Amino acid sequence: MKKKILLLGGSHAQIPAIVEAKNRGLYTILADYYPDIPGREYADEFHNVSTTDLEAILKLAKETCIDLIFAYMSDPAAPTAAYVSEKMELPGNSFDSVELLAKKNKFRKLQKENGFNTPGFNSFTEQEFQNSDFQNFSFPVIVKPVDSSDTKGVFYVDNPEDIGSAVRKALKYSRSGRIIIEEFIDSDTANLHGDAFIKNGKMVFCMLGDNLFFSDSHPLKPSSEIYPSRKPRNLVQKVENDVARLIEVSGFKDGAVNIEARVNAKGEIYIMEIGPRSGGGDTPQTIYHCVGFDMLKASFDSLLNQHIDIQLHDFKPTVSFILHSSQSGRLNQIQLNSHISEFVVEKNIYLKPGDEVKSFDNPGSNIGVVILQFNDFDEFDTVSDHLYKNLTQSVYLS
Repeated sequence: MKKKILLLGGSHAQIPAIVEAKNRGLYTILADYYPDIPGREYADEFHNVSTTDLEAILKLAKETCIDLIFAYMSDPAAPTAAYVSEKMELPGNSFDSVELLAKKNKFRKLQKENGFNTPGFNSFTEQEFQNSDFQNFSFPVIVKPVDSSDTKGVFYVDNPEDIGSAVRKALKYSRSGRIIIEEFIDSDTANLHGDAFIKNGKMVFCMLGDNLFFSDSHPLKPSSEIYPSRKPRNLVQKVENDVARLIEVSGFKDGAVNIEARVNAKGEIYIMEIGPRSGGGDTPQTIYHCVGFDMLKASFDSLLNQHIDIQLHDFKPTVSFILHSSQSGRLNQIQLNSHISEFVVEKNIYLKPGDEVKSFDNPGSNIGVVILQFNDFDEFDTVSDHLYKNLTQSVYLS
């Protein structure tokens, strides 16, 4: 009899996990809040259940007698997967360790208590905010829900008079009704971003690249990333060391994690987030093309207690770009310049002509992802300005 796996989330970006599970001979059960999610066409069985409802997912898991549970590319669903695996004694991480990474207020507290560089921060419910005093905050600040992902409800505030409006907006995106306000860490260089893989509490693989920002409609949301990072190797190594130590103190044991870090003007390292899941925007696929490490395969190897292969090839600079629009409308066509097409190694388009397109400042606005590869950084530098100009102009609305 086939083993059963419950997969939490069936968006376009999460379909590779369903396909991988089926390729492994597993019976796939998909749960998602949205009944018309595209992943249901790939799964053996679908249930219209919210992936953030702990008890409802646990009930479903027991009723369907699952052997495994997996949340791919989803911060909100990661605690649910851990909760179910803990309750049913299935392979997975402890609920507490996943919450320490997934909940932004708990993660900041973990950092502070263990001596890591930490932005000044405080966390509030709406009532606590009404009774608070902001004299200790140095503006600008970032306001965000403690439990959202994909920059949902994240606001940059440089004027104290705007803080109330930002808090009210951010609270709309918080399932727990709690936000965090933290010091903005300025940086003269690109954010570091990437994925790592953890086995038995130790980091066995890490690849960090540089986030790039090209959207006028959402300047805090990266639209591209390049691997490997072009920052000095000794600096990247320090970030990796901090991540490895944070993972150890969190108690997280097995699986992929997504990393965001910043280096301020003084050269001080700040780990902004460690999400208990693979990165979005096709981060795992981009890393695979860059060095050959298959993050999704490793995740299933870990779940099934199989050997994890970490044989890598020499890197080639690899870029992912999120196809998006600064305006809302209907998709007419996507037209890549012929000078771009020669570098494309993978293209994943989520929408078809006539589908609704949301502007990039809205959740769920990704039209697709294009992954490009170059022989070396000299080749990339030669075409980079032309490349990004054409990619940002490749989406046409009707």
